[in-house]
Amino acid sequence: MKIPARKLVQLGVVAVVILAGLWLLRRPGQAEVIFPVRRDVVEVVVATGRLQAIRETQVGAESSGIVESLAVDEGALVHKGDLLGRLTAGETTARLAASRAALDVAKKNLHAEEAALEKYQQELERLQPLAAQKQVSVAEVERATADVRVQSARADATRAAFREAAAEVQRVRPDFDRREVRAPFGGVITERLVEPGTPVSAAQGWFRISEMATTEIEVETDENNLGKLKAGQPVTIFVPAYPEQPFFGTLTQVGPFIDSERGVVRLKITPQALPDFVLPNMTVDVSIEVRRADQSLALPVSAVALQASPPFVLAVSADGVIERKSVRIIGRNPDWVAVLDLPDKTRVLRSQFGFTPGQVIRPVRADAAPDEGRPASGAARR
Repeated sequence: MKIPARKLVQLGVVAVVILAGLWLLRRPGQAEVIFPVRRDVVEVVVATGRLQAIRETQVGAESSGIVESLAVDEGALVHKGDLLGRLTAGETTARLAASRAALDVAKKNLHAEEAALEKYQQELERLQPLAAQKQVSVAEVERATADVRVQSARADATRAAFREAAAEVQRVRPDFDRREVRAPFGGVITERLVEPGTPVSAAQGWFRISEMATTEIEVETDENNLGKLKAGQPVTIFVPAYPEQPFFGTLTQVGPFIDSERGVVRLKITPQALPDFVLPNMTVDVSIEVRRADQSLALPVSAVALQASPPFVLAVSADGVIERKSVRIIGRNPDWVAVLDLPDKTRVLRSQFGFTPGQVIRPVRADAAPDEGRPASGAARR
């Protein structure tokens, strides 16, 4: 039986469609592949803590009384010896003024008596040679000698009075000085504890002062990071209020104690130099560099099986076959992994999810990362 031409065409179309479908079904699927890039991979441990002054104290007057005035307020920068405040004078000022006046009078009297003594001594010295030559009487010499003796006694008494007046000034002056509160060292006034008119006792704190010349930062991190941390590692420090102005420091102490209940260890960091905007007890974020791989072959984290032993990547051969290749990890952060034992031009699956070794794919070139070409660094709070 002869098949009509039209029917043959229809059967031919159906056959082509079937064959095309079978080809599509058996055709390898697409998968994104990347090439390793050379870049810096920096692994850091980050934490949050507070900047503290190592030297901090309260200062106040040595005497009791009523606060007369305060020269500084919270946040003020002061130098050693600066006046911070003083007590009301009471009788101290009058006593000091009276003792100083008495000292001035005693000093004038002493000068007068010593001048008179010198005059009498000169007269005696003039008469003694004349008496030896019988040119003046013995009575005149004896009178001159008596005048020197009397004046010496007056001068001695005046010297004693002068010493007593000076001693009285020295007794009163400390009481006067104890009215004043002065900075024991340079630093920042972090707290004002009294106001003018406040009754205070001796040694009661008026101000809290922190010395900013020597500071440290205390932070806590997960004890699992202990194997990465060691004294001397560089630290970058950020103040949340000034994120574009980081400063730097050094990790100086790890531990020595671990809080077993919370599983954290305390770290101490010494800043190298403080910006002007830093204040005591300010919250800071720190980034501790624990490992660095400079200009190493790097892949995105998604391309490396980090939990496997040993870690591996899924490489793609020239004919599209997926192969498992073991690598060594020499650095990592949340975005990048620095590897060894992988040729530069190796095509690697960007993501391993859904693929297995031996599978055939159609590789599609993709960028290693959106920021390809820039140094990579990153951290995770662990």
